[in-house]
Amino acid sequence: MKAVIALSGLAGFLLFGPTLMHSNHVEHRHAVRVDPDVVAKVAVKVQSQCRFEAERSLTAPASPAGRLHLMAGSGSMEVVGVAGLDEVRASARACASHEEFLQDLQLTSRTEGSTLYVETGYPDWSGRIGLGERYARLDLRLEVPEGFAADIRDSSGGMALSNLGDVVIDDSSGEIEAHGLLGDIRIDDSSGEITLRDVAGDVEIDDGSGEIGLFGMGGSVVITDGSGEINVEDVDGTVRVVRDGSGSIEVDGVGGDFVVERDGSGSIRFRNVAGRVDIPRKSR
Repeated sequence: MKAVIALSGLAGFLLFGPTLMHSNHVEHRHAVRVDPDVVAKVAVKVQSQCRFEAERSLTAPASPAGRLHLMAGSGSMEVVGVAGLDEVRASARACASHEEFLQDLQLTSRTEGSTLYVETGYPDWSGRIGLGERYARLDLRLEVPEGFAADIRDSSGGMALSNLGDVVIDDSSGEIEAHGLLGDIRIDDSSGEITLRDVAGDVEIDDGSGEIGLFGMGGSVVITDGSGEINVEDVDGTVRVVRDGSGSIEVDGVGGDFVVERDGSGSIRFRNVAGRVDIPRKSR
């Protein structure tokens, strides 16, 4: 399912066909009913393909007190904090359906003060028709100084983070995994699973859909969720669910209060809460 979300544009093209443009109006083709399992298999196949490939890399000086600002598109991502490192090392595998797309799959960087900006470039497909099945992605890995702060904006693909400082994520789709973070983390995510382990600071999550799992949080937790199960264990501070549309909530081990302000559907279970418990009456 995550692969389907990440390739929503491609899946839409395969299932519904192109949109017909006319001078004063837009005419859409009729939707065709397709088995979701078939769509998932197609999407996974496309994600695993790499007909043409190339390697990309860059390095840039950085101090532990600096900050990474990363803008990435389609493809997987790994950002790792490394003790003793005094630079940022980025490498990527470019994969494309057509060789001509490789020249546009690039990594670029610039420095402004203590902030390092890293961006990924992708082909412009506007006006390119008749190319058949097409894809282009960069599978990216970055090594940064341990405790480095990061602002990450990502469109699709899985993300794995470790040993960073404060982290801010704006993500459209794809799984997010993080562990060993030394600061706070704030996530704004449309879809995809979120799993956090051993975060020293506060956690704030605004999620559209997908399961959320939090294990070993050193601060407080605030969650706003559309749908998907929520599982929280071992939080030193408070746990507050501002809104949960659907899906069960399970909490075990909270050093402060546990509060659910609004809950649509799904069970709420809790134990080992040191502070106050305040949940909707229907869930008691």
